[in-house]
Amino acid sequence: MTSNRTLKRRGRPGREVQRRRLLALAALLLLALPAALRSAPPEIAKDTEITVRLTAPVSTETNQKGDRITAMVVAPDAFRGAVMEGEIRESKSGNKFKGKSTLLFAFQTLVLKDGTQIPVSSDVKSFTNSKGQQNTDEEGFLVEKKNNLGKMAAASGIGALIGGLAAGGKGAAIGAGVGAGAALILVQFGAKAPNIRLDPGSEIVLSVNPRRENKQP
Repeated sequence: MTSNRTLKRRGRPGREVQRRRLLALAALLLLALPAALRSAPPEIAKDTEITVRLTAPVSTETNQKGDRITAMVVAPDAFRGAVMEGEIRESKSGNKFKGKSTLLFAFQTLVLKDGTQIPVSSDVKSFTNSKGQQNTDEEGFLVEKKNNLGKMAAASGIGALIGGLAAGGKGAAIGAGVGAGAALILVQFGAKAPNIRLDPGSEIVLSVNPRRENKQP
């Protein structure tokens, strides 16, 4: 009887060690779970509507070709706090071009809060200036949007899409697919005015799609 009790007491430490090992393993798995979740960023579905707010002024008077532009994502919640990055592709003031100003730009990268960069193409659906006026720039020029074949895309050699917005007067907008392999959307603002200007706080509603980058060998 005594020997059986001794064997049982001797077996308990082994079971206790095994239990502690299992608890430690479970704790490690719980710690690794958030990292695994972070490694899978939210996916962008086709034609995802994203609203961004400009963090710096954009103007034909001050911006030049090649300047970077940034805007903070304010909606939807899945991407809130991310940053949309783009580039000025053309900037012409109206006082040099018979009173017509042109601003051509593209939002091409979505940078998530964890630093993940997602290549995107984005078309402008509408915007409000910093004063809350819809589809007008800071000078009050009205904007009208429609689709049409964009000559600028062919001239730039991007071979993608050109989404257009033209302000002032009756207004016009250029935007259509150019070729089957379209990847990047250019947005054109035009106005019969000395300059086009959007101040920080202006909000732009974008239709965003994931974009495949062509990797050079």
